[in-house]
Amino acid sequence: MAHQVEVLILTSDLDFATDRVCRELTRRGRKFLRLNREQLGDVLLALDPTEPRLTCRHDGRTWTVGSELRSVWWRQGTFDRNVAGNGAEVEDQLQRSQWSAFMRSMMVFDDARWFNCPSAVYRAEIKALQLAAAAEVGFDVPRTVMTNDPDINPPAADGLPVAIKSVDTLLLRDGPDQLFGYTSIMDWKDAALPELTAALTVQQALMNKLDLRVTVVEDRLWCTSIKRAGEGIEVDWRLTGKDQLEIVDHVLSDEDANRCREFVARLGLRYGAIDLAVAAGRSWFIEINPTGEWGWVDGETRPIAAAIAVALSCSR
Repeated sequence: MAHQVEVLILTSDLDFATDRVCRELTRRGRKFLRLNREQLGDVLLALDPTEPRLTCRHDGRTWTVGSELRSVWWRQGTFDRNVAGNGAEVEDQLQRSQWSAFMRSMMVFDDARWFNCPSAVYRAEIKALQLAAAAEVGFDVPRTVMTNDPDINPPAADGLPVAIKSVDTLLLRDGPDQLFGYTSIMDWKDAALPELTAALTVQQALMNKLDLRVTVVEDRLWCTSIKRAGEGIEVDWRLTGKDQLEIVDHVLSDEDANRCREFVARLGLRYGAIDLAVAAGRSWFIEINPTGEWGWVDGETRPIAAAIAVALSCSR
């Protein structure tokens, strides 16, 4: 007998935060199917795109995704960064590209409530669109220019240090090493080298700032501040060891909370992880990750896993 699926979860086997959502769905008696992209080759899948209907067979059991599907939890980006990898075998490249496309093909279940729809994720991952939308809803946005011209005088500079960032999430491979790009604070003259070969983002540097993470699940949200030794972190907080980070509940103003909700809705999202910074008495928008990590802020005062499970359980 086939198990009729109410909630479809599309993620990875290393998404430990989603393990908590699965436990919450089980506690609520919801029928869900979790597909990890690394293990798709281990299950037998058949998608009828016109029905639409997905059949999944594994270990003597069968699941059917069809008319009873309520919602989809999409926990992966939509930009294929380095699908081929560095020196990946042709067979491996084939599998990665085609399974990635197969996962995106789940968009045929467009009557379900998506958290979040890949088409919305695609747009929301574009940093320039994020900044434009944030300004439209009333957030303060650092003065920004994306450029490869070393001779310009960025409006963000004005003789002051600037924040240098990548235009998109920077994930590179150098042999066996994986390289990730972080924000750097420096003088523009030190970044504006003649051999500048790729575009970068130059922003007004926010000094004496307090970083905030706002996690939004539909109309609910939770805000935390990120500190080290009781103080704000001047550089990219992701460079600080986890054992040194202090994650503390932070109360947003009603105005900023409503801006966060409006911003997420404007991008067509139901879930988002927003980074803000408080500096000079103002709340500045930094970025949003539409598939961002939330497990590290989930807890007794921030029941995010339970909220996600409730949202996924709702009728269409």
